[in-house]
Amino acid sequence: MSLFGVGCGGSARDVRVLAWVHAQSVAPQSTQEISLPGDLVGASADARVHVARLADGRTCILLKKSIGWKSNFEGGLLCDAPLLPAEIVAAPPASRAYVSLPGHAVFEELYVRTQHDKRTFDVYFDLN
Repeated sequence: MSLFGVGCGGSARDVRVLAWVHAQSVAPQSTQEISLPGDLVGASADARVHVARLADGRTCILLKKSIGWKSNFEGGLLCDAPLLPAEIVAAPPASRAYVSLPGHAVFEELYVRTQHDKRTFDVYFDLN
């Protein structure tokens, strides 16, 4: 099931979070976890957004929509420009592809549940 219909992976509010993040002071080549302002708090389960500002200037955000046992989560990944082919790692036939943004902590292993386009994904992390 795609999470797109339940507020994940590119809802209007998620797009507003990405726009809000652009106004924040996130240094290039860094990763931050930022508390969301009041009108955007409901965009994630923990009222926070994870931000990766890549070396080439692209910005990606991760909004955790549900957080489970061992901090496993389901969420939405949105970027302001397409991910590069090398950033979407194809897995063997029995496994799912995953997004990997090396050097950006939580963005290094996000398993793809659904890819909506080259910038918007429903993702999850499962520690097992």
